[in-house]
Amino acid sequence: MSLKLHPDKNPGDKAAADKYLEIQSAYEVLSDEEKRRKYDMYGEDGLKETGHGGHGGFSMDDLFESFGFGGRKKRRGEYEMPKSPTLTIPLEVTLKDLYLGKTIEASHSRQVTCHHCRGTGAENPDDVTTCPVCKGSGTRIQVQQLGPGFVSQTQTTCDKCGGKGKIVSSTCHHCHGTKVEQDESEMTIVIEKGMTDGSQITFHQEGDVKPDHLPGDIVFKVVTVPHKRFTRKGDDLYYKTTISLLEALVGFKKTIRHLDGHEVLIERDEVTIPGFVLQITGEGMPMHEFPTQKGNLFVEFTVKFPPTVTAQQKAELERLFPK
Repeated sequence: MSLKLHPDKNPGDKAAADKYLEIQSAYEVLSDEEKRRKYDMYGEDGLKETGHGGHGGFSMDDLFESFGFGGRKKRRGEYEMPKSPTLTIPLEVTLKDLYLGKTIEASHSRQVTCHHCRGTGAENPDDVTTCPVCKGSGTRIQVQQLGPGFVSQTQTTCDKCGGKGKIVSSTCHHCHGTKVEQDESEMTIVIEKGMTDGSQITFHQEGDVKPDHLPGDIVFKVVTVPHKRFTRKGDDLYYKTTISLLEALVGFKKTIRHLDGHEVLIERDEVTIPGFVLQITGEGMPMHEFPTQKGNLFVEFTVKFPPTVTAQQKAELERLFPK
């Protein structure tokens, strides 16, 4: 068609020149794996992002229809392609992962459009034709005479094509007419600093491809694995530690190993009662989307009392703390 409609062979023929541009544009898409993938998934709208579209009122979908690849243009009143369900997957992460951030590489197996038939289910593109009964609409109008001057019209699914608007006269040897196949790829999941339990990481249209459906989304939902030492509440961290009776009375200086390994100094030079909570500013979790800012760390103290007191210790205590 390109040779037949080349401007050198049709000087001054504007219609031929416009059609030639359409053919060149279509060839550019069909010969480029990424552009062709976009057309397969999104139709003509996907091509507009890369600057491809119709010329002179003749759309790319119309042209692709003539090549047997099928169009997905939505005209007024036509059926809009549904989207496959969203797949939600729980993603277990540690508190350390949420503190530091983490990137996870995962293998992803999903159902995609058959590479041989491009989702038509036919062995050859020429074996897919427009239904002669419904003219590609997928529906039929039935007229019933109710009485003199009265008729009713009902719209039903075309029984010739099953509502698909196309007739397929052969079966793809690769997918056996299912229009899909399995494919495996790598998926990069980014855990951002400060993400909270229940946060969602969405991969748009990366789910299984179903015939006559847009691919669904894959959503990873963050599930925090409980930590042995720290508890999180919002952007704050809580930590419990035990001190001796002597430390509770005279004070102490010690360190806590944080989630990333750095040491946090905690000290007191006064009496610490059981259940006392010490606030350390800026040692909590990074705030999501503002990771340079952090919440606070709250340290709760438990005092360990001696199991027994000797008579000498009792006398000394009574001297120090007279009634």
